[in-house]
Amino acid sequence: MDKHKIILPISIILGCIILGGFIYASQINKQQSIERQQILKQIEDRKIEEAKAEQEKAKEIFNNNLKCQTLLKDLKQRWNNVVGIYYDESQNTCIVKYTKKGKTEESPIENMQDE
Repeated sequence: MDKHKIILPISIILGCIILGGFIYASQINKQQSIERQQILKQIEDRKIEEAKAEQEKAKEIFNNNLKCQTLLKDLKQRWNNVVGIYYDESQNTCIVKYTKKGKTEESPIENMQDE
């Protein structure tokens, strides 16, 4: 008879422990999922920022190259040996292509002088 009185409370306690374990595990899983989503969002935001920065850099290079090209007509009028011009981002300047004694040479625009 005493066993029957004890079985019900023990069953209830075990059931509550098992149910609590499932609830705890689901909350942990939910928290980990939220953390994963936040990390993925940060990675995505970083990629977007990098793409924007790359796009800005490309736009700046294009604009600088365009500025160099606008100088070409004046340079050809000033010096009859100018072949072309382009923007060099490593030197951050316009590079002038010209012929000298039958050879094609290049020089930063700042170094160009009348001879």
